[in-house]
Amino acid sequence: MSVRQILKSKEILAVVPDSRKAQAVKACFEGEISPLAPASILRKHPNATVYLDNNSASLLNSALQSSA
Repeated sequence: MSVRQILKSKEILAVVPDSRKAQAVKACFEGEISPLAPASILRKHPNATVYLDNNSASLLNSALQSSA
């Protein structure tokens, strides 16, 4: 599926486990919205939920970690 097609969904749920994804999670939530971090566009969707485990959230700044 393309990003454009995914964004047409009424609701988006993403589950991101494991430390291998920590850098991508950081880019998604702390970087600019950019094609270099495709998941960052989820920040613009009105009904997107991202579930992280402690490992995938490990590189987020502490303010984002505590809101997770």
